Amino acid sequence: MGKQKTRPASNASATPKPTKPLHVGGLPLYCWFGIGVLAFLIYTEYTIRRAWVHTLTTDAVVEYLKRVFAVPTPFQLSLFPAYVAFLFIGTKLIPGYYILGSPLADNRRIKFRLNGLRLFFVLLLTGAIGHYTGVIPATIVYDNFYSLLLTVNAWAVVVSVYLYVVGKMHGEGKNKSFFDNFVMGTELMPFVGGEPLKMFWLKPSMMGWGVINLSLLAKHYELLGHISMPMALYQGFSMLYIIDYFYHEERMTSTWDIIAEHFGLMLVWGDIVFIPFVFSIQAWFLVTDNTYLEFWQIFMISGVFFMGYAIFRGCNSQKHDFKHNPKAIIWGKPAQTVGGGRLLVSGWWGIARHINYTGDILLGLGFSLPCGFRSVLPYTYPIYLTLLLVHREVRDNNRCADKYKEVWNQYCARVPYRMVPYIY
Repeated sequence: MGKQKTRPASNASATPKPTKPLHVGGLPLYCWFGIGVLAFLIYTEYTIRRAWVHTLTTDAVVEYLKRVFAVPTPFQLSLFPAYVAFLFIGTKLIPGYYILGSPLADNRRIKFRLNGLRLFFVLLLTGAIGHYTGVIPATIVYDNFYSLLLTVNAWAVVVSVYLYVVGKMHGEGKNKSFFDNFVMGTELMPFVGGEPLKMFWLKPSMMGWGVINLSLLAKHYELLGHISMPMALYQGFSMLYIIDYFYHEERMTSTWDIIAEHFGLMLVWGDIVFIPFVFSIQAWFLVTDNTYLEFWQIFMISGVFFMGYAIFRGCNSQKHDFKHNPKAIIWGKPAQTVGGGRLLVSGWWGIARHINYTGDILLGLGFSLPCGFRSVLPYTYPIYLTLLLVHREVRDNNRCADKYKEVWNQYCARVPYRMVPYIY
C-alpha cells in the first residue's frame, strides 16, 4: 500500500468537468437535501413515538424535545470516533486480499486490500462480548440516538473540512467554487494512513446500518420479551444485504462513486448519516410491534425481497464480470453485445436497460413490507428510491443517447424496455 501515498499528477483531460450545482434560495440543492433529511429524522421518531403510545402528553413532548436538543456528554461524543477508530485499526490488522481497482477518472488504478466481511464479523463478535460482559449494552445506539445523530453530523463536517484543506494543499480543485470543493469534493481518491479513505468510509456506513438495526432489535426484545415476525423479517433481510455487500466488496471498486466522484461532504455525509440513520427507519417503526403474520404474508413479503435481491445481485455481478472480461459467460453463454462490444445485452441486461434499478426498488420495498400498511413512514425509502431512480434512468438514457449515438438506437431496438418488461 506504500506506493499509493505518492500521488501522481492528475490527468486533467481525463477528469470530468464539474457541473454547476442547482441553487435554491442561495443554497445548493444538496444542502437543502441534507437539511430536509435531518428534519425528517427528527419528525420520524416523533411520529413513531406517537404511534407507540397513541397520544403524547405535554410532559412527554417536553421530554422528547429535551432528548432531541440535549448537549451530548463526553461519553456520547466519544462513541462515533471510537467506532471509526476500531474499524480503521481492524482494516489495517485483519487479513484480507488485494485487487487492482478499475481505472479512475484520472486514469490511476488503486490497489485495494479487502477484508470488510471479516471485519464485520469481528465487530459483531466484539459487540456480543461487550453486551454479555456488561461493558457495552446492546441498546447503546437506541439509548443515545440523538447525541449520536448530532455527533455523526458534526464529524461529517470535520472530515469534510480536513478533505478540503488537504485537497487544496495538493493543488486540487483550482477551477471550482468553495461549495463545489467542500460539498462535492476536492480530491478524487484521498489516502489516510495508507488507506484509500473513500473505500474505507463505506465500512462505518454499511456496518453502522447493521449496528443501529441490532441495537433497535435488542430494545425490541427488551420491551416484548420475544422477537416479532415483522422485526425478524426486516432484520434478516437487512443483515443478508449487508453480509452480501461485504462478500462482494470487490464489486464496489468499479462503481461510479469510487471511480469518478470526488470525496467531499456529499459522500462523507451520505455514507455515515443518510445510509445508517435513514435505512434503519423500518427498525425504529417495529421496536414495539407485535403483529402476527400469516404464512401467506410471510411468503409474499419474502418473495418481493428475494426477487429484488436476485435481480440486484445478478445485474451487478454480470456487469462487473463483463467489465473485467468481455468474453465472460452469462447464463451459460458468451456475453452478447451491440456496438462492437460496447453495450451488454446478455442476461438481465437483455431484459431491460436498467432492470438493476428495478431490483433496487424491490429490495427497498422488501425492507418496508414487514411494517404493514398502518403508515406511509416505513415506505419513505422505497418511495424516495423510486423517484430517484426513475429520474436517473431518464438522465442516463439521454446521456447514453448523446454518447453512443446510432449504437444506442441499435441497443434500444434490441432491449426496448427501460426498467420493467412490457410495462416501462
